[in-house]
Amino acid sequence: MPLNTGNISGRTITLTTEDLYQLAGALHGSICGGIILGVRMALLGCKMVKLSNPQHPENRKKLTVLVETDRCATDAIQTVTGCTLGRRTLRVIDYGIMAGTFINLETAKAVRISIHPDSRERAKEMLPSVTENKRLYAQAYRSMSDQDLFVAEEVKVDINSVGLPGHANKRTACDECREELVGGYQIVEGQRSLCRRCARLPLYYNPLNKLSV
Repeated sequence: MPLNTGNISGRTITLTTEDLYQLAGALHGSICGGIILGVRMALLGCKMVKLSNPQHPENRKKLTVLVETDRCATDAIQTVTGCTLGRRTLRVIDYGIMAGTFINLETAKAVRISIHPDSRERAKEMLPSVTENKRLYAQAYRSMSDQDLFVAEEVKVDINSVGLPGHANKRTACDECREELVGGYQIVEGQRSLCRRCARLPLYYNPLNKLSV
C-alpha cells in the first residue's frame, strides 16, 4: 500500500512500503523485524480507520495512535503516520506489548492491532533455511500476509481533553513548589492544586539534592 504524504514543496510525494522501511530504519538506526512490523501495522491501522493520507496537513489532527511498547515498532509507526509525542498525537502506554490503537478522531473509529501469536512460527516455516533470527524475521515479515502477521479488533477509546492533540490546556502552578503544570494534571487537595511530587505520589525519580545552575 503506497502512502501519499500530501504536498511537499508543491509536489505530491507518494512513498512505497520499501521507502517507508528505509525512512523508519534511518530514524531507528537499522531495519529490523520490529521496524518491518511497525511500518506494516501503521499502514494497516490507517487503512482500517480510513485515513490513507495521515501526514497531509488537513489530517494531522485527525489521527491519534496509542502504542503499547517503547521499542522498535514505535519509531516505524511515527515515521508512517507522522504522529509525534510533541504534537500529542502519539502516546506511549507501555504494557510491553507490540500493539497499537489507531483512532480517527473525526469519526471516533478506533482499531487496535497486535502481533499474531503465531507470527514467529509462521516466519520460521516460511524460511526454514534461515537460522539467524534477526535476518529471518526482517525478511519474512516483508512478505507475510496481514492475516498471518496481525490481529485486529475494533475498540472504544475514551480520550478526555488532556489526551487530545492541539494546544495544551491553560497552565497552572503547584501551590507548594510553584512548578508549572499543564492544566488537567494538577492534584487537587482541598483548596490547593499540587504537582505529583508535592502530593507525595509515586515518581519515576527520587529527589536528592538541589544543584546550582
